[in-house]
Amino acid sequence: MYRSEELLEHILDELIEIRRELKPKPRLATGITFKEITMLPTTGGNTLVFTGTLSPDGATMLADATFTVNSNDPSVVPTVDATGLIVTVPLPAGWVESTTAPLAIGYTAASASNPSWSLTAIIQPSAPPVLPTGITFVQTT
Repeated sequence: MYRSEELLEHILDELIEIRRELKPKPRLATGITFKEITMLPTTGGNTLVFTGTLSPDGATMLADATFTVNSNDPSVVPTVDATGLIVTVPLPAGWVESTTAPLAIGYTAASASNPSWSLTAIIQPSAPPVLPTGITFVQTT
């Protein structure tokens, strides 16, 4: 039989456990897409800025998530902000995009507390160039 003080402590413990079980758990992001917000061409001297949108709607990153970005061009050094949702890509003055390997930015989010969770994405600022497959000449004079 509980004494009244023990009974109250037991009830409080039970209520705390019930609250913990009923508290909504955050929905972890399972995907991310990036959209350019500056809408600048991939021309040397420009700074491209991309904003990420998590999916599904209402999803969040883990509190201890870390983010990395890298470029397939060593002269382009992208950065990601602390939220993991804004990627900035400064293009060096005079930089010219390769016609054989268009610029691609790799993105990764990972967590030490949940090693099975991660997000990856490839940001492709420009579409691959369309190369001609033929030519036609018309006499003009």
